Amino acid sequence: MKQKTARILAYAVVALGAGQAATAADQSQMMSNCNSYAAHHLHVSTSDIASLSYQGQRVDGTHAVNGSTTSGQTFQCSFNRGGTHVVNWYHSGGISSGGAVDESQMLSSCNTYAAHHLHVSPSEIASLSYEGQRVDGTHAVNGSAASGQTFQCSFDRTGTRVVHWYHSAPTDCPADVSEADRYRYPGCN
Repeated sequence: MKQKTARILAYAVVALGAGQAATAADQSQMMSNCNSYAAHHLHVSTSDIASLSYQGQRVDGTHAVNGSTTSGQTFQCSFNRGGTHVVNWYHSGGISSGGAVDESQMLSSCNTYAAHHLHVSPSEIASLSYEGQRVDGTHAVNGSAASGQTFQCSFDRTGTRVVHWYHSAPTDCPADVSEADRYRYPGCN
């Protein structure tokens, strides 16, 4: 009986050690992914990333990796529970040498702008994507609302102000639309 208990305990220790090694490998992979993600979004080389550190798993299950660049920008990559992809991105401080615009700020501003102009809650904005800078210097952010409406926010050259707004409503009339919301759907008129 003692020998069997000792064997079970030995297997548990080995399994525990293997679990810790996998966690270290996962942390390393998240830091590597954050390095690439930050370099891409900050428009710098991966060698311009000065520091990275795994901050741990939050109460909601997401993982945080903090870092900084050689030019003084700081950032955080938030990973999903499994640590496989970035679900939230934040950066501040310093100006990159390319004078790059803040894509995340444009996405946030467009989310608020669209919610206000579509008369919906910001949580009803289903998707947003930065499409890039046009030849005239303006920046495009495309999105869609849960109701099916699509929209585009056009930002000035600096990416700080919406200079043009476009949206299209769905053409059909949903069966459950309220009288107060009928104006949103051309098919209801």
